[in-house]
Amino acid sequence: MKYEIYQLKEDTMEQVKLRFMASDQAAQLGGIHRENYRRVYGGEIPSVPEVVRMLLRLFALFNGSNRPVDFSGHSMSVSDIVRLTENGASSWWYCDPYGWMELNGEEWGQI
Repeated sequence: MKYEIYQLKEDTMEQVKLRFMASDQAAQLGGIHRENYRRVYGGEIPSVPEVVRMLLRLFALFNGSNRPVDFSGHSMSVSDIVRLTENGASSWWYCDPYGWMELNGEEWGQI
């Protein structure tokens, strides 16, 4: 399975304010918008049946001491987004304080 990690840009004060914010709080401040994010890493990982297990595996990888050496982002955290792609189908997942929220394709602008 392919994955990509997106983290908030820090070009504007709006983007800085949204960093590490839960999805419901971000929604109150105008929502989660693709233009506020940048892709910081991508790769492949063996697929598992449940999406949440895959996301937890990635969360552990990008918060541990065995992160890929070419990863330039911060440790994976709340407000980060993961794109999972398998067999041509993609889903986008927002890291919330207590789990993951799938992002709506139209709002997020899925490719």
